[in-house]
Amino acid sequence: MPLHIVPVRMNELKLLCEVSRSTFYDTFSAFNKKEDMDHFLRHSFNEQILQHEMLQQCNHFFFAKDDNTISGYIKLSSAQSRHFDRPALEISRVYVIKEKLGSGLGKAFIEFSKTFAQNMNLKTLYLGVWEHNIRAIDFYKKFGFEKFDEQIFMVGNDAQTDWLMKVELD
Repeated sequence: MPLHIVPVRMNELKLLCEVSRSTFYDTFSAFNKKEDMDHFLRHSFNEQILQHEMLQQCNHFFFAKDDNTISGYIKLSSAQSRHFDRPALEISRVYVIKEKLGSGLGKAFIEFSKTFAQNMNLKTLYLGVWEHNIRAIDFYKKFGFEKFDEQIFMVGNDAQTDWLMKVELD
């Protein structure tokens, strides 16, 4: 069955929490202290927080499903950014389950995001990526993303530097 990128429904909130926690943990636990990871997961990916995010009109959550199995998800945000003087679309989260890394899902998410932005008449697509996640940085560069700034991303009590990368759309 082909891959489908579909909106996350409110009745899938518990599943969204589970996928958020597991993918973030699988990706970053080896690089962070247990107490920082536990704090981050507990305070960032609980049902109350994610429900609040889902109810904001500027946020858009999508699952990638393959044979009705969730392979990952993406959160897009059209909230006003302090980085741009015009509306832009942020790829706020791109999480792929570890078994699907390298499957083409990341590419599908980027292409989906570009189309989503263009359908909203937005000309800039941007994201934040941990400065030490070289695999992801190289991946985004393949799609034309370039670093334009940095910001601090807190994982528990650990202040980490994210690169902000953007691509201008046609």
